Amino acid sequence: MEELRDIVTDYHQIRHDMKNHVVCMDRLLSQEKYGKLKEYFYSLSKELYALDNQIETGNEIVNQVINIKYATARRLGIPFEIEAVLPPQLAIPDHLLCSVLSNLLDNAIEASEQIADPAVFMKIHTVKGYLSVTVKNRIEPWQAEPAKSRRTTKEQPHLHGLGLSIVEDTVKKYNGISSFEAEDGEYVASIMLEII
Repeated sequence: MEELRDIVTDYHQIRHDMKNHVVCMDRLLSQEKYGKLKEYFYSLSKELYALDNQIETGNEIVNQVINIKYATARRLGIPFEIEAVLPPQLAIPDHLLCSVLSNLLDNAIEASEQIADPAVFMKIHTVKGYLSVTVKNRIEPWQAEPAKSRRTTKEQPHLHGLGLSIVEDTVKKYNGISSFEAEDGEYVASIMLEII
């Protein structure tokens, strides 16, 4: 909700200032300062583009979760690649689907913030009656051991590290399987949930 609030606030601020942006661009145009106008327009369109719903999976709740996390990753400068094709309805309640996807993506984004060359990849699709979700992120060697043991590296560890427990509870509830591995410079979280 905080991430969504931040995105909506950014959007409202840009929208509120749009008349000022138009006036500035009009002045640059009338003064034939085309190079400066192009820079101005590009920087403004980049901000607006980052706030749009860019990911369309076929499932509305998944769209919302992924677009929020995608916008967060973009704001942090983390490349985020997504492959996702889903039916409009899944036999998993929206709140559980939101929780699972959010926790997996939050972990990947948080780990990515700590390294110099981050990248996050997500693949989500249905296969033989299961929802398959894989989230990969690059890691540094020092991140591998805490990732394998699933220990949080944050201060006050008793307040953190619950995300994967929530994911695994949902996996059990939906007769699924999960795998969390750290190797070859990547952390890979994969889950499958029964949806028939």
